[in-house]
Amino acid sequence: MTDLIDKEYGKNVFSDFLLENFSDETLINKFEALTKLYFEVNSVINISAIRTESDVYIKHYLDSIYPYKYFSGRCCDVGCGGGFPCLPLAIVTGLEFVGLDSIGKKLTLINRCVKEMGLNNITAVHSRAEDLAKQGELFDTISARAVSDVDKTLSYCAPLAKKGGKIVLYKTQNDNPAQNSTQAKVKVRLIESKDYTLLNTDIQRRVFIYEKL
Repeated sequence: MTDLIDKEYGKNVFSDFLLENFSDETLINKFEALTKLYFEVNSVINISAIRTESDVYIKHYLDSIYPYKYFSGRCCDVGCGGGFPCLPLAIVTGLEFVGLDSIGKKLTLINRCVKEMGLNNITAVHSRAEDLAKQGELFDTISARAVSDVDKTLSYCAPLAKKGGKIVLYKTQNDNPAQNSTQAKVKVRLIESKDYTLLNTDIQRRVFIYEKL
């Protein structure tokens, strides 16, 4: 019984967050389908070290969508890996997302979600951020989660952001904002830093929101 409770805990916490923040009660069904695909892909291609269903719901899904209110317009997730945070965000927001990663096999889960779940508002792009920026691609919102330190991450993300666009960086509460010299160099400014604890957990996060000047 304890194992069953532990297995369901993460899903229940995530479901509570969905019900509190979104009116679509069928969203959890989409995440059940995503979870099935996640374990199928992760058993063949190591896209993540997270192996339990409860951890997937909290450490991938809940962690990804917690700052959803900062996202708008056309979005790009830099260094998305297996598809986090872009896959959960695409599901709950309905916004258009590009999942960008330089390692092609990590994008397998996104491609399978498009094909098998009909998730048509997300596209996997095998490229580096620098190369995509050279093609003139610009987005309303850029995200990066666990990519690098804040200063390096901004240098990758800023060239992809439209003027007035937002850059959302997922960090821990031990991380500090980018240096002023870095912000000036890549033409961004910090407009918000928010600390929070994921619902019904002890997982603490900090999100930095930058605006492209």
